[in-house]
Amino acid sequence: MLEKILFNEIPVKDIQKSIAWYTEVLGLELIWNSEEEKLAQLNLPSGQMIFLNETIEDTTANFLKNGEVHNVIGFQTSNINHLYNHLINNAVQVEEIVDDGLGNNFLHFYDLDGNKFCVQYDK
Repeated sequence: MLEKILFNEIPVKDIQKSIAWYTEVLGLELIWNSEEEKLAQLNLPSGQMIFLNETIEDTTANFLKNGEVHNVIGFQTSNINHLYNHLINNAVQVEEIVDDGLGNNFLHFYDLDGNKFCVQYDK
């Protein structure tokens, strides 16, 4: 049966700009890039793979629920305030940190193409 999520694939409009953004702003490591396929593999420090896939379609890795945009990928951080300030300093569209009252903080941010992501911090 299924054991874990191995990778996530994210649609982007410009593979080279997105590679630069994900490596420089988010700190992911570029593993390989196929200019022919317009596909790149980046890894998180923990080893999870993210594939950037250039598309001409107007699409994102988001969905709507009750008219609100929801992310499909969530990350974890050990310092949400540092991450928030880092994103702000890099002109990233980021929402305010939310405390759920249960010991978790969340923030949401968007990449260059409008893909929305969630970050969770466990207090």
